[in-house]
Amino acid sequence: MKNRWQNLALGALILLAFALRVYRLDAQDIWGDEAFSIFLSQQPLNVVVAGASDTHPPFYPFLLWVWLQLVGSSALATRALSALIGTLVAPLIFVLAKRVTASPRVVWFAALFATISPLLIYYSQETRMYELVAILALASTYFAARVIETKHARLDVAYWLVSALAIYTHYSAFFVLAAQNLFALVMLRRDRAALARWFALQTALVLAYVPWIWVQTAFLQGKASARFDEWGWSGIELIFGKTFLAFSIGLTVEAPLAQFATTLFLTVAGIGIFALVRARRAIGMLVPLYFSVPIVIAYLVNPIMPFFFERYVLVALPGFILLVACGLDLLMRYNARLTLGIIGVLILFDAFALGEYFYNDAYAKGKYGKMMAYITAHAQPGDALVLNNPLQKPLYRYYAPRDLPAYFLPDGGAAMEDPAMRAQLEEIARRYARVWLVMFGNPAEYDPTGYLERWLGTHAYKSFARGFVDAALSLYVMPNASPLIRYERRAMLGDSIELLGYAFDRVEAAPGEIVLLTLRWQTSAPIRTRYTVFAHVIGGVNPATQTPVWAQMDSEPAGGARPTTDWRVGQVIEDRRGLWLPEHTPPGEYLIEVGMYDAATLARLPVFIEGKRVEEDRVILGTLRVKR
Repeated sequence: MKNRWQNLALGALILLAFALRVYRLDAQDIWGDEAFSIFLSQQPLNVVVAGASDTHPPFYPFLLWVWLQLVGSSALATRALSALIGTLVAPLIFVLAKRVTASPRVVWFAALFATISPLLIYYSQETRMYELVAILALASTYFAARVIETKHARLDVAYWLVSALAIYTHYSAFFVLAAQNLFALVMLRRDRAALARWFALQTALVLAYVPWIWVQTAFLQGKASARFDEWGWSGIELIFGKTFLAFSIGLTVEAPLAQFATTLFLTVAGIGIFALVRARRAIGMLVPLYFSVPIVIAYLVNPIMPFFFERYVLVALPGFILLVACGLDLLMRYNARLTLGIIGVLILFDAFALGEYFYNDAYAKGKYGKMMAYITAHAQPGDALVLNNPLQKPLYRYYAPRDLPAYFLPDGGAAMEDPAMRAQLEEIARRYARVWLVMFGNPAEYDPTGYLERWLGTHAYKSFARGFVDAALSLYVMPNASPLIRYERRAMLGDSIELLGYAFDRVEAAPGEIVLLTLRWQTSAPIRTRYTVFAHVIGGVNPATQTPVWAQMDSEPAGGARPTTDWRVGQVIEDRRGLWLPEHTPPGEYLIEVGMYDAATLARLPVFIEGKRVEEDRVILGTLRVKR
């Protein structure tokens, strides 16, 4: 009867683990690395497993290749593979806890907190290999414990197979193998036959990995760097600090709550280490090694890695959860009420973190799909799409709008300001009335001088700008053939900036249209602050009326191409920007106002016309009539 209830309870935890991992599985857009995984696994199988296409080993791409043949490539379908794999954490940590400890409470505590771990759930909802390598490393550690304690050939085969799959999934699996080997050296130091058997298994793993090392060495050398200053205190804060926070509360809780939760989790884990030492159960010492060795190795190799993310040490998280479980077990022996309160608090922390992950838009991994949907909804005939970073090609292909010409600049290894690239950009500007610009990733790596934005800001009218987590979208309208309606309007902004005049392409517009506005600026002294120019369409013709802003374009002059700190004294600056009227703009007369402000403080520059300070520090350019 007791075993039956235990099986039912474990089954309930497995169901809970599955439910948490499939809940809102497709709520977020596919993001960059996921799109690359899908793209790679859609290639012919020989390309998928050949190497030199991806930094990572080929087992997950192969598994995903098989999966895509069965279920397709939707966000829900592709992520379901990781969700199913992640569900295995509950039974696997259950059997490992039974092997390394003698307390039933540890077993259940470990299974519970592995089931609701925010970080494990986070990576169970990605079309990436990190959850798979964590599960395989957990299975490898379970079989390692059994191999070290017993002598069965079938266990040797199971250990070798699971470990080989782990190292063929991600390099971080070697961190766990290092912990296992350190433990085996201590445990088997007096049993030469057992130690020889263990190292025969390790040799077999190395031999199995030689083909991948041979294929991938040249590719990985091109990705490595050397920053040995990372071994200082900053590296400790980066690796250990980020890891402890992520292991405790995930990636969706901010300070100070995150620090408080981490302190509590780490305190309980520290008590768990003390409990294992006091128990004097040799096999139990595998747990602190399982947790600590991968993190230490990650710190040691960090200087030769391009960057660090918490997912690189996800393999160590089950060891941390086991330590927490051991700590709770020891506390339970001394004060059950206090321990139950601590357990309740820890569960509440995890529940809060999961709530933030599931529902707080601030923690979205990407919004590329939403961005492309926005373009699709607002694109017009004669539009084109310019994308700055070739690495977004898989993501773009996943979400590409239909019938919209797209250009990657730069592409094919050419520099952004190469004459051929400039000629292509000029040809795009001639052929299309409007250009949507997608700045993906870190533009400093692909357009370090901001050439695309500078060129478009100088030659076109920036009419829209919005960030979408992993990308920024802008719309530039090319000058049309209609003559500009020019006006003289002098105003002083601050001590030295003067508005000389302005021009519209129209004084009457319909909802959904873009009014093209050109401002002419000049300065009489060098400017030390980068000011932002605002241009708004506001409702009503009475300046005293508090009315909403119907359209606006706030940016540095010329769409960021001519920052005020670069202005030369006496130089006339042409500042082009578009004002996009919403579709729901009611008919009537509206005012157009402009001015400048400091983006750091949002304080507007004072405006003077004929020596008098203007109320609200703005210049009213004129009236715009919106038609039905």
